[in-house]
Amino acid sequence: MTSASRVLLGGPVALVTAYDRGHANVLPIAWHTPLSANPPLVGIAIEQSRHSADVIGHSEQFAINIPARRLLHHVQYLGGLTGARVDKFEVTQLETFTATHVDAPLLTGCLAWVECEVRQVVPLGDHLLFVGLVVAVHVDPTAFDDRWLLQSPDQRPLQFLGDHYYSVMDGVIEARMPGSSDAPERVLQDRMDEDLELTHEAQERRADAVGQLQREVDAGNVVDISQLGGASGVPWAPPPGFRLPELPPRP
Repeated sequence: MTSASRVLLGGPVALVTAYDRGHANVLPIAWHTPLSANPPLVGIAIEQSRHSADVIGHSEQFAINIPARRLLHHVQYLGGLTGARVDKFEVTQLETFTATHVDAPLLTGCLAWVECEVRQVVPLGDHLLFVGLVVAVHVDPTAFDDRWLLQSPDQRPLQFLGDHYYSVMDGVIEARMPGSSDAPERVLQDRMDEDLELTHEAQERRADAVGQLQREVDAGNVVDISQLGGASGVPWAPPPGFRLPELPPRP
């Protein structure tokens, strides 16, 4: 069902480029996945009716480009075009550079690039799964170093949520593993207790902020309640008994 595929979305969107018989093409996809570490294989699923399926099937090569947020509108626009009728590179003015092992162009403005040679094509319902052998990988070192660094918002991979909705990853969370002598269930309980304690601290900070805000309101001062959620870490909601001053009627 379509809803099942939507539930599984949320990973980096990819711009797949290919080149065949003097013609380059690019297609945004969300259905891609690693398949094997040794040999390094990745899979991309493309609807059988798409022009890119013909280009990749004939050339037996493709490149996966991981775009940054600044290419958001290009990604959405490219999904509504077909390379069978228009030259997507001409209409979008996307800049490219030469790959090292494949004929497919690589896109400027992306954060990572994976060059692949097709090893197998598997028909799966209305899609074709192209199994690609990874022959080269390139990354922007300011964005990726063995993992996504997520430092600057413009250096984070664009995530696809479905339709015309996207997101970027917010930050890195580190999970702590129990040592060899620790009981896993005790360590997990300790971690949950720590998270609960942090939540209580955030609630106390919000209560202090609300108290200060009420004092400002009672004194007749202008206040900005929109900052309460960000300051305390807990979404703002007026607590019981909170009073805003009554405004005089409009003339």
